[in-house]
Amino acid sequence: MESAIVDAVVATSAPDGEEAEITPAAPQPADPGSGYNNPEQAASAEKAAMAVANKLNMQALPIRQYLESTVVPVMLQGLQALVKERPNNPVEFLAGYLLKNNPQKS
Repeated sequence: MESAIVDAVVATSAPDGEEAEITPAAPQPADPGSGYNNPEQAASAEKAAMAVANKLNMQALPIRQYLESTVVPVMLQGLQALVKERPNNPVEFLAGYLLKNNPQKS
């Protein structure tokens, strides 16, 4: 790790009393042999990275788009079921429906 840091910075010599100019080296491409040897581990790591990226993308959405993509679809289905059933306690019915049909628990 230390050699990578040292290789990333090239110092040129300067006369006495002056500081050396430090220039960062060009980034090196990843070694084709680096990474996971096990395809299952690679797929798992990629899946975890995509989950984090998706979560960040959802947090960056404006409020209306966030609700339309996450809450509205299941809420509409719950309201349709509520109208068909017409239970005595509609709030409890809707809450139960949303918990039972939560797409994030699938």
